[in-house]
Amino acid sequence: MNTTVRPPDAAAAPAWVAEALRVPVTQAQVERDGARLSYRSWGEPGRPGLVLIHGAMAHANWWDFIAPRLADRYHVVAPHLSGMGDSGHRARYSTALFSDDVMAVMAHAGLGPDTVLVGHSLGGSVALTAGLRHAGRVRGVVMLDSPVYPPEEPSPFDPTKAPYRPKTICPDYETAVGRYFLLPEQPCPQPFLLQYVAHHSVAPMRGGWSWKFDDALFRHFDVHESWRELEALQTPLAVIYGERSSVFAPPVRRYMQALAQRRGWPMFAIADGHHHLPLDSPRALCAALQGLLAGWPS
Repeated sequence: MNTTVRPPDAAAAPAWVAEALRVPVTQAQVERDGARLSYRSWGEPGRPGLVLIHGAMAHANWWDFIAPRLADRYHVVAPHLSGMGDSGHRARYSTALFSDDVMAVMAHAGLGPDTVLVGHSLGGSVALTAGLRHAGRVRGVVMLDSPVYPPEEPSPFDPTKAPYRPKTICPDYETAVGRYFLLPEQPCPQPFLLQYVAHHSVAPMRGGWSWKFDDALFRHFDVHESWRELEALQTPLAVIYGERSSVFAPPVRRYMQALAQRRGWPMFAIADGHHHLPLDSPRALCAALQGLLAGWPS
């Protein structure tokens, strides 16, 4: 079986994407509690740290279009969370475990307490847990389309009860990449971006090709009440969401907006953005992060 494949040709990418992909990136790994944690980094060590945390079933390469545009001011690190991407798998998972993994990556990369954590979807929950669990070790937390339901209206999404099936083993790379789709489904205006993350989502496995993530991840996931963490958080927080997001429901917006107003947390929408902001609104997201980080948190 041929396991040598190349990513989509950058010549087919928009100019700003091709430029981002030319920025030097290093890859490293550290082991914690028996699991290999891989991560990517851009920018000069010694600069303020910025950790970009991907969402569920995703990987660090989702940030390859975003991180280079922030690396002129920050030492940017994007970990592959355990059970996903190029990191090892575990017997059980939780946001607490992921947050401890992020701290291990930060220490290995030399990032200090001036670091801001930016997390998309599940990654936002991980950043929130880290901001509470490791208060004092991070300067701020940014949640990207990461919904927190109010205590009186629990989230309708229980990942441990979803009807997950074993991963399909595809006969070849092309078939595996061709079956890749976003969940929740949504538009992706730049096909190259979807092709690129699909390429980095698959790997050769016994019997063919399939997706890198651990298909038992949410069957062995410890669910927690994120609203308790949100209300207890003392680390500075900002919330960015997609105006057209299918998961940032009205109860979420009302609850998080009311809490943000009371606590003085910045909270705003990316116009026309959907849930997967790094793919559908990457340039607007970069501009939002650059503006936010320039003066926050002080």
